[in-house]
Amino acid sequence: MSNQRVLQGSIALTKMQSSVITTKKGNKCILLPIDQNYFTEKDGAVYLNVSVIVRDEADQYGQHGFISQKLDSAKYKELGKEAAQAIQLPILGNIKDFGNSSNDSAGATHIQEPISPEESDDLPF
Repeated sequence: MSNQRVLQGSIALTKMQSSVITTKKGNKCILLPIDQNYFTEKDGAVYLNVSVIVRDEADQYGQHGFISQKLDSAKYKELGKEAAQAIQLPILGNIKDFGNSSNDSAGATHIQEPISPEESDDLPF
């Protein structure tokens, strides 16, 4: 077992552009447009690029840093420096440092399979 630094936080998905909370087949869902949010698609997966800023000292709220969205490098190059910097991407959440912890999978989360194309016909956008 190796030791690692544990940083915990949360990401506010509703800070993404045009997010919609809806109910589908009795399940509460959040829908996020891929292009409007500068997500990256690769090998059948969708990625949200982020930067994590960590400070040694906690701020007045006990936070040790924050998570912000960033542009994929290809999109940054496509737009050019000025246009890319003009896009106001959100700060998605804060992080706290809970010190060192041993490496285990006790907190692992199972990811549900994506919605099939047949189920996506009633999207609100």
